[in-house]
Formats: sequence, C-alpha cells, structure tokens
Amino acid sequence: MKLNSLSSSIKLSLRIAAFLIATAALWSAYFWWRPPGPTLHLRVVTHMNEASNEVALTFDDGPHPLTTPLLLASLKRAGVKATFFVVSDGLTLYPQLARQIVDDGHRLANHSNHHINLTKIESSDYPIEIDRTFDAISNAGIETRLFRPPGGGLDRRAMNYLYQKDVTLAWWTNNVGDWAPLPAWKIANHLNNTLRAGDIVLMHDAGTSTPQALPLVIREARKKGLNFVPMPEEVLLP
Repeated sequence: MKLNSLSSSIKLSLRIAAFLIATAALWSAYFWWRPPGPTLHLRVVTHMNEASNEVALTFDDGPHPLTTPLLLASLKRAGVKATFFVVSDGLTLYPQLARQIVDDGHRLANHSNHHINLTKIESSDYPIEIDRTFDAISNAGIETRLFRPPGGGLDRRAMNYLYQKDVTLAWWTNNVGDWAPLPAWKIANHLNNTLRAGDIVLMHDAGTSTPQALPLVIREARKKGLNFVPMPEEVLLP
C-alpha cells in the first residue's frame, strides 16, 4: 500500500511539474512573440519616468463628431493636454476635429488607417494602414513616430515593418477598459484607485462616460501631486 501511495504521489508531482513547465513555456513564447517584449530591437514606450510625477492620458479611435468635442471640452476646462491616437479615416472625414485637437495643444499619434488588426492583413497593406496615417498626421501639423496597433494586434511581420520604418510602439501601463460600455463612476473609481506616477493611461474616444469621468479623475490625481502631460516620444530617464 505504501509503495502504491508513494507511486501515486510521484505521478501527481510529475504531472504538476509538467503542467507548470508547459505553462511557463507558453507564456514565455507569448511574450517573446508579442509586445511589449523588445522583439527586433523595436522601440517601445510603455511608461514614463516615475520620479517626475507625470502621467499621460491617451485616447484611441477618434476623431468622432459626437465624442471628440466632449473630450476636448473636459480637457480644456481642466487645463490638461493629452494624446489622441487617431484613425486616418476619421481625419479624412472630420479634418476640423483634427485641427481643433492640435489648436487646443494636444498631440496626435497613429492608430492605423482603417482600425484593422495588423495580424489579419497582408504585409503589402502595411503602407496603407501605417504610413498613410503618419502622412495624414503630418498634414495636420504634428510630427510623431508613435504607433499604437488596433486591439494591440502585432506579429513578427508587423513588428519588423515598424522597426524598418523607425516607428515607436506606443504601449500603456493602465488600461481603463472604457472600450466596453462603462458608467462614468466606474471609470473614475478605477483610475482614482490605480493611477500612479509614470502611468500611460489607455482610454477611448467613444461614448460619453469617459469625458464625464475626466473632471473627477483629474481633480483626484492632482491631489496626489500628479501632473498630466502628452505621451512622450520616448522615455526620458533621470
């Protein structure tokens, strides 16, 4: 009986060890294959200098005629500058919103042309999805090399293209999750409890809850001594 019990324990331990090894291997492969790992020497900005007490608000998917003016109004009342990761389809349809974003002192950055996951398209489409948007942003009066892939979708083909084009991958440290319908109080509670110095906050130019939440978020962050700045093109170390 003791031998059988010992044998069963050994088998169980081996199974657990095999599971843990396989899990570690899969996670390692995942982070090697996809960002924010430093694959192909691609520049990646994921956070800012914590010692500066600065945080950056970033908004994906705009411009949009209903929500962008609300965001701009909230930011203007609070005296905060942010970064808008724009889709050039929107820039083409609403050039006046792009001008307003720039005139208000905010930054534009690249979120693709048609908001298509780069892992779902051919490499020949990269110039349309990436280069065309950089050109549109440049025509709006802003120079940037920041690119944030729609849905965070990247593979080695896309990262190799970004590296060859001297593009900086724009990641984040704090994902609000406001792409899903969230009430303003949930957005505010999330950031009031999690926002830290050096954070790059991922939000979206969609819906009315995010602009409604911004005044409370900004007020509480300032009480903690945090300052809001546009997302930097690179992390400046002390």
